[in-house]
Amino acid sequence: MSDPTTTELTPFQTFSQEFRQQKASIEKMLPPGLDLERFMRTALMAIQAKPDLLEADRKSLLLSCMTAAKDGLLCDGKEAALNIYNTKLKVWSDKLNREVEDWVPMVQYLPMVKGIIKVLYATGLIAHIDAAAVYSRDHFRFTRGDDARIEHEPYAGDEEPGPIVAAYAIFRMTNGEVHREVMFKRDLVKVRAAAKTQGVWNKWEDQMSVKSVIKRGSKLLPTDSEALERLLTHDNQAMGYDDRDEAQPAATPAATAAAEPTAPATAALTDERAAQDARRPSRLAGIVSRARQAQPAAQPAIDVPWEQ
Repeated sequence: MSDPTTTELTPFQTFSQEFRQQKASIEKMLPPGLDLERFMRTALMAIQAKPDLLEADRKSLLLSCMTAAKDGLLCDGKEAALNIYNTKLKVWSDKLNREVEDWVPMVQYLPMVKGIIKVLYATGLIAHIDAAAVYSRDHFRFTRGDDARIEHEPYAGDEEPGPIVAAYAIFRMTNGEVHREVMFKRDLVKVRAAAKTQGVWNKWEDQMSVKSVIKRGSKLLPTDSEALERLLTHDNQAMGYDDRDEAQPAATPAATAAAEPTAPATAALTDERAAQDARRPSRLAGIVSRARQAQPAAQPAIDVPWEQ
């Protein structure tokens, strides 16, 4: 008979304890100026608001939070997001007594537009960034040469402004120089096609377009910031881009494993859901486990929050 005085921990309480055990490591990763308690509190609030994260692979959830800490971004859905991707991995089957391939929900950290801008400002080179998507009914003109300039007058009518035809970013440097970057539809289509999942682009095409042009423009800025380089690498990995060119699909299985129907297993992460359930046996865990066994293999799912 179980001890009536013993209270079983909820999945969130269990992860909260595991997360706080990494407090010292996280503190070493955070850049100056980002409070440890604020980072951890924000991450736990995001996880508590999205319980599905706790049913995904626990190790991938913890690693995603640690990566966000290293980049100095809050997991608040504005600077960075914690997304769930179904990933094909090799898992052990007690029934078959061997490893089999199965879809496993994994958590992946994704930097957002606000987070990239935050890191750009932290370089000390940028005084102001202005970026926007351009629609077919907008007035837009981009002139290069000795007198480079961008003219953009958004459509103010009652009808829809039409499809996105371009995106631009204007970087005003602290030394007074101005750098302009423009991506037309043909460029955005290439970047979108190279993404490992279309879910984000389908839902937030304007934000993804702005994010793409900011990333491309930042590569030409006169900075050797390791923090910025690392952030762009993490974002390319999350989206499945080749780190050398985001218009190219990633060439390595490790970079494309998440949300890829034919992706091979990755050794970096393993399915730890059975161990998670063993640590927190409950009626709910049994129901979830039986539902997983009865559910056929499906196409990769993605649940992506984005800033409004």
